[in-house]
Amino acid sequence: MERAAKWRGDPRASSKREFERVLRCLKPSKKDVFFDLGCGYGGPCIWIAPKVKLAIGIENHYYRYLHAKRDVKKSGSTNIRILWNDIDRISFRDATIFYSVIYVGFGIIRKIQKQARRGARIVLHGLPPYPLKSEKLFGSYHRLVTPLERVEDEEEFARIYLGGRKPSMKKLIQSLDRDQARDLKREIENVDSNWYSLARG
Repeated sequence: MERAAKWRGDPRASSKREFERVLRCLKPSKKDVFFDLGCGYGGPCIWIAPKVKLAIGIENHYYRYLHAKRDVKKSGSTNIRILWNDIDRISFRDATIFYSVIYVGFGIIRKIQKQARRGARIVLHGLPPYPLKSEKLFGSYHRLVTPLERVEDEEEFARIYLGGRKPSMKKLIQSLDRDQARDLKREIENVDSNWYSLARG
């Protein structure tokens, strides 16, 4: 059954070394409530647990959920909750930090904006939904902060992700894999309605 889930990606997609770099950027505190959206085996929840009030991992694949529960139990941490559920069914009302290495579309972003505390930090691995303004941390990691802001244009979005002097949306799309390029093109086509729904809450 675990093999059948490989199409979902690596349940250990976050390495401890990379995540420690993320932590240095976030500077979490004991007041923070951390959510890992699509937590796999729960590594980030275990690694951040000593630094936050509560770490919550959400995983909708049952065998990955069970594996994460076992690893959390072995860790000895008592402030970690692993939930077997879909991320769109969970309340984010107490959240101050979000982390995800899976694609997070506008539906979840809208929910974060509406439910999470003001100033909540969102760390995404990969391309943020267009036209959201983000800050590149390192590699493919980007940080956004609620309330979310909009980039001025496509060039600004491409510049944040690609860097360099003459970035363009065309170059950005060419740098992506087929699924990422498809999602970005769809977001560009629906940019006004997506942003309106986000701003409206």
